[in-house]
Amino acid sequence: MKQLSVGLKPFLFVVILCIFIGSCSNKATQKTTAIYVSVAGDDTGDGSITNPYATLLEAVKASRNLRKSGVHDPIVIYLREGRHQLNQTLVLGLLDGRPTQSNTGSFDTYGAGETSLPPYLTIASYQEEQAVVSSGVPITNWKLLNNIPTELPINAAGKVWVADMPNTLDKFYTLYDGEGRLNRARDKGFAPTKRGDKRTLYFPKETLKNWSNLSDVEINIRPSRAWAINMLPLASVNVAEGIAKTGVTATYDLGPLPAWVHTKDGATAWVENTLEGLNEPGEWVVNTKTKKVYLWPKNPAKNGSPEGILAPSTSELIKVEGTVDYNGSTDTPVSGIAFKGLTFSHGDRWGWTTDESRLGWGMQHDWDMFDRPTAMLRFRAAENCEVTDCNFINSGGSGVRLDLHAQRNRIENSEFAHLGEAGILLAGYGPGTKNVNHHNDIINNHIHHFSEITWHSPGIWAWQSGHNHMAHNYVHHSGYAAVLITNRVEPDRSLNGEGGRTIRQDEIPKQIKDSTKETYENWKVREKYNHARHNLFEYNEITHAVQKLSDGNAIYVSGAGTGNILRYNYIHDNFEHSFPAAIRCDDDQHETLIYGNVLYNNYGFSAGIASKGVNDIINNFIIQPLTAPKWGYVSFEWVSVKGSKVHHNIIIPHPDGGNAHGERPIARSEDGAPFLVETEMDSNLYYHPTNPKWMDRHFDKMRAVGKEKASLFANPMFIDVKNKNFGFKEGSPALKLGIEPLDVSTMGLLKKNH
Repeated sequence: MKQLSVGLKPFLFVVILCIFIGSCSNKATQKTTAIYVSVAGDDTGDGSITNPYATLLEAVKASRNLRKSGVHDPIVIYLREGRHQLNQTLVLGLLDGRPTQSNTGSFDTYGAGETSLPPYLTIASYQEEQAVVSSGVPITNWKLLNNIPTELPINAAGKVWVADMPNTLDKFYTLYDGEGRLNRARDKGFAPTKRGDKRTLYFPKETLKNWSNLSDVEINIRPSRAWAINMLPLASVNVAEGIAKTGVTATYDLGPLPAWVHTKDGATAWVENTLEGLNEPGEWVVNTKTKKVYLWPKNPAKNGSPEGILAPSTSELIKVEGTVDYNGSTDTPVSGIAFKGLTFSHGDRWGWTTDESRLGWGMQHDWDMFDRPTAMLRFRAAENCEVTDCNFINSGGSGVRLDLHAQRNRIENSEFAHLGEAGILLAGYGPGTKNVNHHNDIINNHIHHFSEITWHSPGIWAWQSGHNHMAHNYVHHSGYAAVLITNRVEPDRSLNGEGGRTIRQDEIPKQIKDSTKETYENWKVREKYNHARHNLFEYNEITHAVQKLSDGNAIYVSGAGTGNILRYNYIHDNFEHSFPAAIRCDDDQHETLIYGNVLYNNYGFSAGIASKGVNDIINNFIIQPLTAPKWGYVSFEWVSVKGSKVHHNIIIPHPDGGNAHGERPIARSEDGAPFLVETEMDSNLYYHPTNPKWMDRHFDKMRAVGKEKASLFANPMFIDVKNKNFGFKEGSPALKLGIEPLDVSTMGLLKKNH
């Protein structure tokens, strides 16, 4: 991973534009220094609007020189229209941020709170111009491939062009044209013939061969689990025996999926980056041995040749990084850096290349890597930083990461689209006592069509990160779960196990490591090391989730701490048969409040809301699901749920009925089975339009033990379900039960205030 260290050089004259801006809390008037960058500029210029720099790098150098000369007012680097190319990661550090920390007082309960000072350094698009920060390196001098290789499909003959790799690049995993990310060539897919280990793949005949550039070829595989996909380079192929070895270790054994797991066509593994798979416009192959790139252009020039083709130089375009005291207790964060109105694009996917950088460093189920450069914009030890009105589009990795120490940062009013991996990731330190990733805002972002390469990547993920306010985001079209709030790394995990190397072993007593049974009482002891707690996730809209993998959910909470609140979210139109539940509190999860959510027109083969633990489910509406779930519209699963509050919910089932509430025990439960009679269940409203006896058995069972006494079977009298008005008409029995009406028009994106 290359990094560009922005050092000082002899000071160049910079025109200082003094703009009087609105006063801060102390009513003091401050000046703003403006530095300009244009793709038509010159790095020997002076940074003025009439004589701008050509590169962002030069503007940052000028900003640092101004600080050395005594300028302490805010600086804004304005990028003019066009694509601003970064050939290596641009690192902004303590030298660029505010020299003294602000907002060092008490925190609000949730989120970043109010800021007291303007950003110290801002990088922004100028006015309404569209500035793109890109790591794309142009590929030129394309030639039509006349000597057709025998491995190229017949339909591609005469349509594939070839060019040399840029001499500055050794390898890349994604490619772009003027319209977006192009698909790397892949075959039609296959299923492993039998189960291997984590580096052994058994494949059908005529599927793999010993390619001359074998290390360039990757296997994209669902490794015998419903919830993950791995991209693994090949190390060897034995064609005669049908056995391949991968260059890195998979998350799970390489083998067929369980019979219950959903697939589109039976294929669970695909070969990528071979000429045999190059059979459609827009597909490409790179051969790092011959230094050649092959492309069937999707949007060709008039002569049929590729144009505007870019190969990424890095997965991480800009990193804002303070001083990380990894083994100690105190980091020194960068403060006061902002990005406004920019588009980030053309970042690469961070590939798995060695076990040294991968094993033990995965976060839950290896859905992402701990403290790695997987996002275009990364904050690593940062406070009071802002991302507003930005776009993160067409990239191989994720949009934004907030890693390790991250507090009072804001990501607002931005769009994340067509990303190979995640939208926004908040990832603190691993399990232990160092808890410094918290109180950030993720507000009013449009996050869609992410996880396009690595299907398990979420739209928003708070891993070991707490007290964040995540509100009014619109998350849709995901390969797997839309939103994750998790830790799920037990302190006894082996070093090479999932997340094993993230555990801060010296901070967790031996008696805790020796007792990791997933019981409620044991969780209470371990909970203080699980820092994904007290997150407020509210007023969000989620749709079209879990479109590639299976056993995923719209909102998934697992192995996290106490006090997470999921309220007033609108989860609707999730059609895939691979979608088990809209909201799931999974293994080792307790003390979560699920309140005021509207679940409408979802598939949900397992449940609408699923709870494995003592969690409260209050005032939620489960309306017109697309199937009768196997377990229950509210499913209590695997462990004791004694004391869970289940009040004021409305359930209108699928016409086939099914259980309103399900009990799903398993043999390995460590603290008892989930018994409905042990919950605090009452004042719920149920209604089946054609089956008046639908709830009779449930009511008899629960009322015999003093539960569900006030609950009713009656039409809730919604105002207009077809038009998604879930308010109540006058005289509704829901009002008599004290059920709060829910207004989905308040959920999802807010209008931007410009």
